Amino acid sequence: MTRKVKNKEYEPEELTADQVKELHEKLLALRDDLLQKTQARKKEGMYEISRDDLADEADLASAETAQDVGFKLAEHERKQVDQINRAIKKIEQGDGMYGLCEGTGEPIGYRRLQLQPWTPFSLRHQEELERGRRSPA
Repeated sequence: MTRKVKNKEYEPEELTADQVKELHEKLLALRDDLLQKTQARKKEGMYEISRDDLADEADLASAETAQDVGFKLAEHERKQVDQINRAIKKIEQGDGMYGLCEGTGEPIGYRRLQLQPWTPFSLRHQEELERGRRSPA
C-alpha cells in the first residue's frame, strides 16, 4: 500500500506571533523602498518630457515611450503599495485575519508569505483563480 505524502505548501499552518512580526517588518521595509523609488523617479523627471530639448520626431517618440514605461511602472508600484498597506492594516488590527486566504479562509503559509507578504490568497486559491481566468468562456 502506497501512502501519499501531503504537500506542506497546500496545508500550511497558522502563523506564529514571531512570524507575523517578521513579516510586518518586511512589509514596512518594502513599502518604504517602493515609495523612495517613486520619489526618486519624480525628482529625476522620469515622468516629464521637455519637447524643446528633442531634435526630431524619433527623439520625441523615444522619450514618449520611456515616459509610458515610467507611468506603467509607477502604476504597478502604486498598486503594490496599496496591497502592502492592506496587509499592514490587517496585521495592525490584530484580529488574526492576516495570513488567512481571503478566498477560502485557510492559512496562506509562511513560505508563501515570505516571498509575497502582501498576498491575500493561498497558493491553492490563487491557482484556481488563474485557471478560471484561462478557461474558455
